[in-house]
Order: sequence, then C-alpha cells, then structure tokens
Amino acid sequence: MTGAPRSGGLPTAVQLLGDLAAKLRCLACGGCLELTSLSEHPGYPDLGPDGTLTCQDCTEHYPLIAGTPRMLTAEHLHRLHAAYPLAAQALSRHHDAAVHQPGAEVAVKQLTADSFAYEWQQFGALREEWAKNFADYMRPHTPESLSGAEVLDVGTGSGRHSFHADRAGARVVAVDLGASIDVARRNLPPSVLTVQADAEALPFARDSFDVVMSIGVLHHLPDPDRALRSIVRYARPGGCVHVYLYWIPEQRWQQAMLALVTGTRRLTVRLPHRILHILCYPLAAALLVGVVAPYRALRRRPRGRGLAGGLPLKTYADYPFSVLVNDQLDRFSAPLERRYTADEVRDAMIAAGVEDVVVLPNHGWVGDGRRPSAAGSPETPRA
Repeated sequence: MTGAPRSGGLPTAVQLLGDLAAKLRCLACGGCLELTSLSEHPGYPDLGPDGTLTCQDCTEHYPLIAGTPRMLTAEHLHRLHAAYPLAAQALSRHHDAAVHQPGAEVAVKQLTADSFAYEWQQFGALREEWAKNFADYMRPHTPESLSGAEVLDVGTGSGRHSFHADRAGARVVAVDLGASIDVARRNLPPSVLTVQADAEALPFARDSFDVVMSIGVLHHLPDPDRALRSIVRYARPGGCVHVYLYWIPEQRWQQAMLALVTGTRRLTVRLPHRILHILCYPLAAALLVGVVAPYRALRRRPRGRGLAGGLPLKTYADYPFSVLVNDQLDRFSAPLERRYTADEVRDAMIAAGVEDVVVLPNHGWVGDGRRPSAAGSPETPRA
C-alpha cells in the first residue's frame, strides 16, 4: 500500500487548510484561527506548505510547518526550532528563547514522542494488513459505521488508523505530539487534518467530534486517567469514546514472561534507538522460529489447531517479519508502560464520564462507550 496522493499546489492547500483550520482553537483563549500566511516548505515540499495560523481574538500565532499546524504549548514549542531548521519563516514569531528545564512529566512525554517518532520513521509505511487490524481495533463498530462521522484520532503515530477511518468515509483529524506526525502527514490524504499537539492540551472546541479514539497511547502517558478525562471532553454528547489499552495477562507463564520483559525494559529504555532497533532483529527471529513458525505449522493440521490456539504471539502468523521486529521495538523502547484488567478499563472510562462501556479483548483491551447525551436533546447516533 502506498502513501496518500499529495494535494495540487498552494491554491489547493490554501482551500484545504482554510477549511480544516476551522476545527482548530487557540490554546491561550479558545478563539478561532485563520490562515494568515502560506509558503512552500523548502525541506518537505511533498508534505505541504509552511505558514502561520493567527487567533482572531487574542492574535496568538501558531506555526504551520510542512502541512501540519503545530499547536504546542511553550514547553514543547521550543523544540521545533531544532527539528525544522528550514521553517525559519513559519517560526519567526516563535523565538527560541531560553526555556527552563522541563518537568518530569513533560520530559517523559518528550522521550515517549521521540521513541515513537523513531519507530514510525522506520516502520511507518502503510500495509494492506492494517485494514483488518483497524477493523479488529474498532470493535464493536465496523469501519463502515464511521461513514460521515467526525473523528479525532489522538496519538495517530504513522496515521494508519486515520487512513482507514478516512477510507471508510469519516472526516478525520489526526493528532500526535512528536515528529511521527510527519510520517502520518506523508501517509494521509489532504482531506485529513494532521495536528501536532499534546493529548492533554488539544486545540479544538469541546463537544465537537462524533468519535474520539486513542489506540495504544494512553498507557504510555504519565497519568493515563487524567489524559483519558481530557480527551473525553472533545466527544459530542452522545458521541463515542474508543480506546485501546494493554492488558494484564491471566496465566502464570504469561505473567512470568511479562515480569522478564519488564525487568529487561529497565535497560532497553535507556539504549539509543538505533542500537535497540538492531537488537530487536535477533529477538524477533527467535520468536519467529520458536513460536510463530510452530503455530503456522500446527494450525494447518486439524489435530494441531487446539494446541496452536494456546500458543502466544499467534497474531504475528498473518504479518510479515518486519511487523514482529516493529513490535519488539515498540515493547522495549517506550519509557512508560501500564497494564490493566478489564474491570480497571471499565472503571477508568466510567470515572472519565463515559457510559454504556463495553470492554472487549484484542491482544489487550478495547474500551468503547458513549458520552452522556445532553439533557433534553436527542441522542447522537452511535458511529
């Protein structure tokens, strides 16, 4: 599967960005933004233009770099100068003033964003297999049920879930804190708005999306419950909130393996990403030979299917080797990782203001629910 087609030059970009910017709100005052300048980005002409978004109320400015609005608070914004040295004009209103040492939570968020940026820069190409992956993660909904819905994808990574939501007919806004947003921008069509922003400081009007989804993100944040409460506010009354979280294994051998992985992570999260990436190849090869290949062989035999069903990592039997490498990098590189029981996922969603919660297994927990409808108003149809 190849990346999405690019837009047709600056006139098209002006129209698309003007329309999509209507979704954005100023982080300082909540005012609406307008596109006040636009120019070709010299380093990423395939992604989109540079420019400036200006608040119509308080005149705060936000840079548009390579087709993506960078809606970041000051503690994150200063990093753009080093990441995008060619975006001088877009960043001209945001001087790289001395910034105090970030607090522990901000530092962890930045390390996590950098970790996933490296991962998706290496493994972010779209694959045909992601269509089934998306359908599995969207249960109990079908992808087709998203047609016409306005969807917010928080922590989009490579943009693969946004890609399939858009393909299903949704109007999608894809958000990520790190440089992986550029991978997403490369993969996504111009109809999808990509925004660089913090999940806990989102630049949108509250109650404005039919579906808010965050797949595989919250369990990597310093305070997942607080982040969940934050993103829930952006679903409309009656709208859907949809998350995926890691699970706590139930069987003893799984718990023993998790304890081994957790102990190993104390070392691996400190390694340079490139070194860890190299080390993931022999690990993935061992898992392929020791677990995935035996599963593939057993499931082809009627008498072996029962035994095959009890093997771990069987989901990788239908994916290429690179996906196995990708997931080992994912497992051992993110600074934080939390795990949940089904009851804990349900309780967290209810505490965040979500009702009609359903929790389904999918190599983790898919949690789905609805924001309560406003009193006296008709219920929004569920996506």
